Amino acid sequence: MIDILLATYNGGQYIENQLLSIIGQQFKDWRLVVHDDGSADDTLQILKKYQAIDPRIHLVEDGITCRSAVRNFLHLLSYATGDYLIFCDQDDIWFESKLQVLYESIKLVDQPAAVYCNAYAYNGVHVTADQVSLFERDCLANSLFLNSGVQGCSLMFNRRLLEQLRDFPAYIVMHDHYITMGAVTFGKLNYIDLSLMLYRQHDHNVTGHVATSLMGRLHNLFNRAVPIIDRDHYNANRSFYQKFRQRLTPEQVEVFEAYLKFPELSFIEKIRYIFKYNFRIGKRRTVLLLKLFLKRTI
Repeated sequence: MIDILLATYNGGQYIENQLLSIIGQQFKDWRLVVHDDGSADDTLQILKKYQAIDPRIHLVEDGITCRSAVRNFLHLLSYATGDYLIFCDQDDIWFESKLQVLYESIKLVDQPAAVYCNAYAYNGVHVTADQVSLFERDCLANSLFLNSGVQGCSLMFNRRLLEQLRDFPAYIVMHDHYITMGAVTFGKLNYIDLSLMLYRQHDHNVTGHVATSLMGRLHNLFNRAVPIIDRDHYNANRSFYQKFRQRLTPEQVEVFEAYLKFPELSFIEKIRYIFKYNFRIGKRRTVLLLKLFLKRTI
């Protein structure tokens, strides 16, 4: 069983297309668990309409208002009972093979694990990019400097990973960043080089805008106002480390402490640390080195 965790808030304009794409999945053994965060539009009416049509759709009505997408998604984890889990944004469109492909990749992994795919960037009319995610990651050293997690709606993880992460740190910047950090720390993270969904970008994305155009990505790279290390993700990584330090290997402790010390280092020391600890942006050290010359650190 796969639990699909859908956090909603004023998503009436797009949510019906997403629900239809889930109902149309080739993989049929799923349960859609939905928690609404106080929508003032017709989101709840649409959800109840489809709940009456398909018994696999479960709307949680517990009277709790989370007041943020992050807390809403984390709240949904308490209702998860499936062997496998995946977050779901309210405004995307999944291709019919998405769940099947992700499940086939993770089902035989006998350890805490997650697997993720890519997505097409979509503006509601046209595909604007063939891939939303440009950088793969599979370990701490190539994840810490990415200032993000794997895109949550592209990430399937197993219950064994969830059990490692039930006790939350004091600060979590995003639900997908938290799960990603858990996967590269306590288990295995694999990438499937397929775009299996339309990731819709519009003015009201509740989880933020992702630059997907070439010009947007180049602007971020050369914009000195965008630092190498985002303060919110730095704080989240520090909080993760403080929470789970006693469960880390000596090598992981060393990598975390080198990352946390990085902003205080001199320019030359930063270069030395990048090579010593094999720090990368995804799997590309050259990108991190280029950022070091172009940007402030934090």
